[in-house]
Amino acid sequence: MKTAQAAAPSAPVPAPQVCRPIHIHSLPGVPGNLLRYTPLFREVPRRTLRSELRDAPQFQSLRLRSLLKNTRGSLRVLLLGEDSYCTAQAAVYLASLSHSREKLPPGWESDDWGGVDFCDLDEPEEPVSPDILLSRSLAVVSPEALDPALGQNKSHSPVAAIPGEAERPVLSLRALAAPAVLITAGDGRVLTPAVLEQVKSLDLRNEDMPLDILIALKSSQLDSELLEELRFTCGFQAARVGRPDQAYYRRFLRQCGEDQRRPIDRLADLDRVISHTRRLRGDRFCELDLESLISWAVQRRVQPPLRTRDLLFPPFQIQGDSWKELERMTGLEEVKEKLRRLLARAVWEKRRGQAGKPVRPMCRNLAFAGPPGTGKSVTARLAARILREKGCGSGRFVEAGREQLIGTYLGETSPRIAELFEQARGGVLFIDEAGALLGGEYDIYAAEAVNALVRHMELQPETMVIFATYPGEMERLLSSNPGLKSRIAQILNFPAYDDDQLWAILQGFAREDGCALPEGTGEVCRGFFSALRRRDPEGFGNGREARRLFQGAAEELALRALDTGEETLRLEDLNAAAERLLAGTGGAERRPIGFR
Repeated sequence: MKTAQAAAPSAPVPAPQVCRPIHIHSLPGVPGNLLRYTPLFREVPRRTLRSELRDAPQFQSLRLRSLLKNTRGSLRVLLLGEDSYCTAQAAVYLASLSHSREKLPPGWESDDWGGVDFCDLDEPEEPVSPDILLSRSLAVVSPEALDPALGQNKSHSPVAAIPGEAERPVLSLRALAAPAVLITAGDGRVLTPAVLEQVKSLDLRNEDMPLDILIALKSSQLDSELLEELRFTCGFQAARVGRPDQAYYRRFLRQCGEDQRRPIDRLADLDRVISHTRRLRGDRFCELDLESLISWAVQRRVQPPLRTRDLLFPPFQIQGDSWKELERMTGLEEVKEKLRRLLARAVWEKRRGQAGKPVRPMCRNLAFAGPPGTGKSVTARLAARILREKGCGSGRFVEAGREQLIGTYLGETSPRIAELFEQARGGVLFIDEAGALLGGEYDIYAAEAVNALVRHMELQPETMVIFATYPGEMERLLSSNPGLKSRIAQILNFPAYDDDQLWAILQGFAREDGCALPEGTGEVCRGFFSALRRRDPEGFGNGREARRLFQGAAEELALRALDTGEETLRLEDLNAAAERLLAGTGGAERRPIGFR
């Protein structure tokens, strides 16, 4: 009879690991926007590096065996991903794995570097040459360093170079002392014929000093022709890089606490901490921000275990009254209701994304149609402020017309629009008098501007673009380009103000200036608005006319105050201002219009 044997206890499942953070440093005497470096993990065992990559969700698509095996002598990888930090981190890991299996070149086995923290080499006590810093690092190279024409394209000047100004030298990849290079740019072009020629000139089978080349590309930077040339001629392999999920960020934050001897309380609400930090940092958020939270707690000498409140960085408090200011605007009830819903959805989706939930990209772009003086530009400014106050926008507001959009020669328009989008990134780009882009059948400059706007609206969805013009022009503008119409979420109609609403607007101006209006002002104002509308219906400025009348009355008061010192606005000041403004439209009617 067989006796049952006790089952052997199963080995505990190891906890998932996190990747090591990377820090990109500037080189002494070298422009930081052209060439930087980040140390490789040469002393870390390959098994550890592989395990860390395997447990990171952002690197699940990296086929390490294939990438490291099919190298033709050195690593050639195209890293496709939208997160610049994650693609740089992937490049460091791949280059570290690539060189950990190579025989070290002569002189590299020296113990002179033992115990040195490469992160502390930015400001050494004694100057360290860039070649020494690069010798065990990944060189991070901007495409502008390899192709100076990219830097010149950022200028709107048609002149290629300023006379007498020294031309920027071209960086040679052959001359770099680094074992690996990452070519990357936050935005703009990465692959150009000049960059391609530099890469193709390298010997892939240089056994004395194999140079790994990695190129990071976002979806907006893909050039299919040059990409296929790299794959076919130079043996590049493509690898996709994703983004960390919420669970990974929680593990990373706890690991940072352990590394800095500030363990985090097991009951701490890490999801709240991560969402708070994401909201604070916006599109710049990465795992280094979570590492900074622990460092911030260390600087304040917070005793472990760290609790939720110890990790919530207190942001600068922004006065959040833009919602109320929008509500106080006279009239525009339908506009305010639609805008309230659209902005609320933008805030809601941003918070879902901060919580790690899937979010479908939202179209924020709007069209404001209405006569002049109906509050279109004021509403656009408030929209930018509301998005910033709610944590889903930068608060930037850039206003542009035809003269800012369209260049003086063919080919200048697109760089101008790219620059405007960069200035407004994460905020609002307000295209005023957008009907000026209806240049006619033969206006190729206007067509180029509309095509460039459509392209950048697709590439930069975090920036809200608002077009403003007259109702009839708006319909023709949207019909002129199907791509433009499909990228407009809503058309908001701004109706003309009636006389009572204009009187309410003028009262608002008076309250802002702390000015008391005399009795009978309402009758004077309504009569003025009615007469001016009859006199010049096409040029009637709505709210602008209320401002003109109030400013004109203030001027009359100022003239009288020079002699009498009086500071009280009288009814005759409003009468005089109204008659003067009406006379400026082609002769005032001599009959009474409601004012004495």
